Amino acid sequence: MLNGKRKACHFHGSKLYFADGWKEKLQEIGLIQGRRWDQIEPGECISKSKRTNTYRATLKNGERVFFKRYLYFGKPFKFYLQPSETAVEVFSYQKMAEIGIPTAEPVAVGEIRRCGSLSSCCIVTRELPQTINLIEYALNEWRYLPADQRHRAATFLAAIICRDIKKMHAHDFFHIDTKWRNILIRRDEIDKSEIQGLWWIDSPRGKILSGRRHDYGMIYDLTNLTRDALSFLSRSQRLRFLHAYCGPETGRQEIRKIVREINRRLQRRPTRIYPPPETNT
Repeated sequence: MLNGKRKACHFHGSKLYFADGWKEKLQEIGLIQGRRWDQIEPGECISKSKRTNTYRATLKNGERVFFKRYLYFGKPFKFYLQPSETAVEVFSYQKMAEIGIPTAEPVAVGEIRRCGSLSSCCIVTRELPQTINLIEYALNEWRYLPADQRHRAATFLAAIICRDIKKMHAHDFFHIDTKWRNILIRRDEIDKSEIQGLWWIDSPRGKILSGRRHDYGMIYDLTNLTRDALSFLSRSQRLRFLHAYCGPETGRQEIRKIVREINRRLQRRPTRIYPPPETNT
């Protein structure tokens, strides 16, 4: 059973934890208690790096799941007695679901530890069918729409994102990784400007922050949203989003302060600016 607590799942050994009804299903992809699940490669490889691998697998009943695995080399004490990234992700998904934020459903999580030190961890989530992440949508579809459809889609998405972020922060929860690639949308297959749903995914650093740390989390989330927005939205569009987030009770001086903090964070690390689409001459 998945408990969703932001702490290490266990102290020693290789263990898997399953949501109700998923233990037998996931045996099909090699996720078996006592087996070397840190070496399996189930289904189609979606992304691969030295540390993180993600696969999409289809089960016999037709359901599709994502299996994401982290491997840690040469850092035996980085997560010593600390929650793994996948344990935090389960916590984040369950916290968002509790407060009414559409998100992915985790169905299994695992850790391999040696006397408290973490060497590998994994998480399995159910696929959200017919979705695309927001950065892919913006790059490949949204910016090629007619101006009126671009405006309609952008206005609708901004309103949903603003609503969800405000709700998260009102409950002292902070996603911490609010990049556009971690926002999934489902749009109409014919009218690409018609958005049918939005979900938040991939939050391996999500946390509860209150008091003075609340403002830190707020600026962090807003800055990550702004990084990708720089390539697609005008300054006035970004300011309108910020005004909607802060609400009418927030004065101009306070909003200017937030803008300065966001810009200061953006300057610390270079932001990737996507080039405009090519036009036929």
